[in-house]
Amino acid sequence: MRALVIIAIAGCGSAARSTPAPAPPVPVAPVLAKTCADAAIGIERVTKDLRAPEHDVLGPMRRRCIDDAWTPAAIECFATMRGDELAACARHLPEPQRSPLVADVIGRPSGDGDVADLVAKLSALQVGIGSCDQFVQAVTNLMGCPAMPIAQRVSLGAETADFWSLPTARLTIDARARISQACGESLHALQQQAADVGCMP
Repeated sequence: MRALVIIAIAGCGSAARSTPAPAPPVPVAPVLAKTCADAAIGIERVTKDLRAPEHDVLGPMRRRCIDDAWTPAAIECFATMRGDELAACARHLPEPQRSPLVADVIGRPSGDGDVADLVAKLSALQVGIGSCDQFVQAVTNLMGCPAMPIAQRVSLGAETADFWSLPTARLTIDARARISQACGESLHALQQQAADVGCMP
């Protein structure tokens, strides 16, 4: 009996000794916050169609970010935005900072000051209806296309900004559906018009 007890104890001790030690925890790399340089790179990346190829925005955008003390949310948005998100990221900035930013992005060529102001206004619009927001974004992108006469761009931008400044939150479901369909049709027509003059693929 004593021999069985000794064997059992020895077996338990052996099993305990053979259990591998737990692996040390793997260190987690800290997530570094985006910087003004990252924001400038993001803006440069997605605004190629809004400005002349030789117009550099990296330096001006980085300086504007530092001088205007952009919030971390704005910096993060600009640094990681996709091609159709410039307007959404611009909403992170107060209104007085939007127009100068847009002017720096498109270079404010001669006679194009109204376009910069319109882009700032359009960037602040949020209709709340998917196809309509897509239409507004398409108009915003079109503002920087030199292939379209400036008078035509100003007229289109002003009409869009004025019309969609109206509230849509209290529309009925049927009304929203009709407006959504109309915006979709308008978007298709605008894309075709832009393609005809060489502003969009």
